[in-house]
Amino acid sequence: MNLPLTSELATAVRAALSPFVIDPTADTLCVLSRAMSGMTAYAYSENSAGRDREIADFWIDSSSACDHAHEHIQNMNRTFATGATPTALEVRTVKYAVLAATALFDEAVRSDTPSPADVNKPHNSGPEHDVSVFGIATAAVHLLGTGWRAEPGLHNTMGDIQRSDGESYLLAVGDVGDMAPELYVENGDTRHVLWGSDGEDLPDLARLVADAVRDLALD
Repeated sequence: MNLPLTSELATAVRAALSPFVIDPTADTLCVLSRAMSGMTAYAYSENSAGRDREIADFWIDSSSACDHAHEHIQNMNRTFATGATPTALEVRTVKYAVLAATALFDEAVRSDTPSPADVNKPHNSGPEHDVSVFGIATAAVHLLGTGWRAEPGLHNTMGDIQRSDGESYLLAVGDVGDMAPELYVENGDTRHVLWGSDGEDLPDLARLVADAVRDLALD
């Protein structure tokens, strides 16, 4: 595997994502779509390299996440084709689907080329760099400490934070009634919205989520 090449593919997608999020137009979406296509083609080439489709594999997960991101990109293409303006929720949906795809692509690359420090941790996804919703959940679990773990939702676009006693806290992004999608933690019928968290970096988001989970756990 050519590591510089694979690194450049994911980097190109992230570089194309930022202009799209700032200014979601048909042109910025087209640039993002082209970058995603390059990464997707590589993920599928590795996916098809003699792998058993019945066995869970990082490249199979990566190509599936790429498909998921392309699906949302195509949905937005149709929105632009009608002359409509995409909603903030639609933009955030594309954003998190693309971030999840790049995170899983990076994980697949690492799975094929483990560093000496990660030999015994083949599923390490580098939570300090993973800004998908599941990546945020994973980072929050590190702050919550022993007895907590995180499970991914659909293609890392949700995170399920679980306590050892079975109590579960859903981390997701959605429309919470203020005309803009927000990150929130949900436990049963109780929802803790992390107002104005968009733009925060991963450590701050993890801290906010960990604090929200602690608050809900005390209720």
